[in-house]
Amino acid sequence: GESDGEDAPPPISRQGRQRSNSLPNVAHDHGFMVERMRHSLRAKGLTEIDTDFDCGYITSIMNRQKDGKQRTFEYAMQKLEASIRWRREFGAPKVTYEDVAQSLAPQHMIWKGFDVSGRPILFVKPSLMDLTTYDTDNYLKAHVYLLEQGIAMIPKGQTTFVLVADATGLGHKHTDLKLMRRLVHVATLAYPDRLGALIVGPTNMIVRGIWTVVSKLISSAMASKIRFVRSPRNAICEMLREGDEPPEWLS
Repeated sequence: GESDGEDAPPPISRQGRQRSNSLPNVAHDHGFMVERMRHSLRAKGLTEIDTDFDCGYITSIMNRQKDGKQRTFEYAMQKLEASIRWRREFGAPKVTYEDVAQSLAPQHMIWKGFDVSGRPILFVKPSLMDLTTYDTDNYLKAHVYLLEQGIAMIPKGQTTFVLVADATGLGHKHTDLKLMRRLVHVATLAYPDRLGALIVGPTNMIVRGIWTVVSKLISSAMASKIRFVRSPRNAICEMLREGDEPPEWLS
């Protein structure tokens, strides 16, 4: 349903949830478990576990639920390994602004400010894209560049970001379902559990059409983070840290 109310961020405390037998109580023993995870991935030659992921993020990957139960150590390790291998293969940390300038030139996809809980916010407005320079591969690379930049901005104690998508003026010409599918794949495989909230609005025929496709590709956990609103500006302004402003073009 449509609402302009604020969604509370996910609870930090996870006590009382069912835990998997193969994983000790991470909340009490997360230092040991994080070190065990680092050691396991280091043994596979995946040294990025030390350079690219802080303790908070590794703990959040281990602490989340799968099918109503806390993830097993092995499942969490698979997620982290898949992320590292994809980012390494794609060369994600090496993508520069120059590589994706043609996609980002209109300034319609920008990081700006933080919400009250310290999550950086990515604002996007697809209707402002430059269709004359549009290229699916470069656009995908631009999203990877933005994700790498934004994740580097996440402060200690936080592990996620907020995405605000302004659908004003969105038409078929701005819609690339092949790109959408690839973005969902990248978000879940390469950047698992990084999206804290997605605010989309105003809803129109195109948004509903995209959602019909995307909703089949994502988990219920990811779907629960998405809010459809009438005014993205009103929705995010309720969540913004004091002194931060959304982009002027946000509806």
